[in-house]
Amino acid sequence: MMKNITNPVSDEKISRLILKSYFEDLYDAVSSDVIIAGAGPSGLYCAILLAQKGFKVTVLDKKLSPGGGIWGGAMSFNRVILQKDVEGILKELEIPYKEEENALIVSSISFASSLIAKTTSFNNIKIFNLISVVDLYYIDEKISGVVVNNSAIELQKLHVDPMVLVSRAVLDATGHEAVLVNLYNKRTKVDLVNEFFMNAEKGEEDVINNTKMIAPGLFVSGMAANNVYGGYRMGPIFGGMLLSGKKAAKLISDYLNAH
Repeated sequence: MMKNITNPVSDEKISRLILKSYFEDLYDAVSSDVIIAGAGPSGLYCAILLAQKGFKVTVLDKKLSPGGGIWGGAMSFNRVILQKDVEGILKELEIPYKEEENALIVSSISFASSLIAKTTSFNNIKIFNLISVVDLYYIDEKISGVVVNNSAIELQKLHVDPMVLVSRAVLDATGHEAVLVNLYNKRTKVDLVNEFFMNAEKGEEDVINNTKMIAPGLFVSGMAANNVYGGYRMGPIFGGMLLSGKKAAKLISDYLNAH
């Protein structure tokens, strides 16, 4: 019988190559300039901008699929809306859109996949899914990394010790849960207000204004920022998320250059 595949790959080689490639990346990610927890729009765009400035970035997401809340669109209707203010960003990321009624309509699938593809195109960004942040690493009176474990281990509540990834700055882009800020709040109290009622216009402004440094080395963006400071929540509109990521990248870059 004639073979259709002229360069077969054995199961042994498949396993070996996957393990070698993955653990080379994980080994390299033990130390970064910036760790971003949460691979939603603000976290991914922040990573892209920091990478463009030459910083080494590690992105962690506890879920199987990076992209945050983009994929489902609105009520599983796979469309999202963005303001014309971010038209230039969509062009930069090569995300197709349609303009109607002075707003931009985007396929949620195209939006998420384009952000992920752009992020993974940088050699100085390492992105890991199915990794949960379970604590913060604190040294020299500042947040200096995160404590991580496999998401499946955390989900099953198994008693398996985590590991530390170190960095010069950490961004909480974990969305509504604000995981990192809540971990910080367990030891050093932060005035957590929690997000307010839904109002897209106000929420989109709030998410940018609330993107800040919480503590030395710890920053917050996206819905995590609104959860901390009591900003309005918003639905399937994402311009503010991109602009929050842009602001976070500027704040983190300035912090790293000053320290």
